[in-house]
Amino acid sequence: MNDSTGTSSYDRLVPNYSDEVLKNFIVFEGLDGAGSSTQAALLEANFRKAGRKVHLSHEPSSGPAGNLIKLIMKGRMEAGDTIRNKDRQLAYLFAADRHDHLYNSIDGIYSLTSRGFTAISTRYFFSSFAYNARASEDFDLVDRLNRDFPIPELIVYLTIPVEEAIHRLDQRGVRENYEVESELKRVAANYGRIFEPIKERVLTIESNGDVDVIASAIFEEVNKRLAAQ
Repeated sequence: MNDSTGTSSYDRLVPNYSDEVLKNFIVFEGLDGAGSSTQAALLEANFRKAGRKVHLSHEPSSGPAGNLIKLIMKGRMEAGDTIRNKDRQLAYLFAADRHDHLYNSIDGIYSLTSRGFTAISTRYFFSSFAYNARASEDFDLVDRLNRDFPIPELIVYLTIPVEEAIHRLDQRGVRENYEVESELKRVAANYGRIFEPIKERVLTIESNGDVDVIASAIFEEVNKRLAAQ
């Protein structure tokens, strides 16, 4: 439904974020093809060179639920009889994987940060809002499943034109389910909306350029943000 300004109720939805902020937890977000995995790995390397204890992980994780998600995303396992049902099933699976990613006692984020590590993750629940919420009902589901999870101390949001993201994805060969132009445009719009309420924790970096120059800029800005908080 649209209001008098032409804006739909879905376009005005924002997450009910937790009040908890998990210190020394950094998340990379962005479109597929934006370079989040590359830049997260480079930040990890730069932290190590600087003498910081650091651990890099990913969502979906390497845990049981995470491995199941990877099979679905690559089309090796079916999930849902419609696109919407598939999104909803993935939302549940991602929440289960996220709980394990945060709370498992071996290499969970809480365990790592309590032992003095800076924990870096490529993707977190922001991706669930951006990718799996196509309508108000889907947004509400993702919100319910994730509202108790803490906010990272810092989010590095890598932006890139959709056309460049598609070009980079084409170089990989096999694409995952969401890696098409129409989907990436939808996801980009969702990111802009969900970050607005916590914009003070979002470091936005244009990732369409030299990889090492971008990595240096991220390292410098992340250190400034962490020192200031």
